[in-house]
Amino acid sequence: MPDDPPTRKYTKRKKASSVSTARPKLGGGGITPKKSSKYDKKEAVQRPTPEDILAGRGGGTNRHDGNIRFRDEARRLRMIYKDGETDRRAKFMISQELVTRVRQYGGRFLEKGHDGRWYEMDEKSARKKASQVLREEKWE
Repeated sequence: MPDDPPTRKYTKRKKASSVSTARPKLGGGGITPKKSSKYDKKEAVQRPTPEDILAGRGGGTNRHDGNIRFRDEARRLRMIYKDGETDRRAKFMISQELVTRVRQYGGRFLEKGHDGRWYEMDEKSARKKASQVLREEKWE
């Protein structure tokens, strides 16, 4: 029919040619530089205490005494945090308050490094963890 719009023909895309992703060798020694890690300058925690909050997924972190206490502290602040009247700045302050409470009872926010050891989180990451647990309804 002459009034029909032209149809498009679709073709499969060709695979990209294989390009080497190997690092170039430095100098004549063939030594490649070690990738830096955010844990390079931090000292590993020997053993998490029952007051520490462990970042991660799964039963091991969920059942850790520090994480259980952390969720209990969050429940006390969640009503204010989730109130429709609470603005963004106030939510930031509430999450900061939760981090402060944890630190007051001796807790640390820990995350596992690539080497399998625990390292203390920076302040921003700890506050983000607090915000996340304040939003969470799973543990109500």
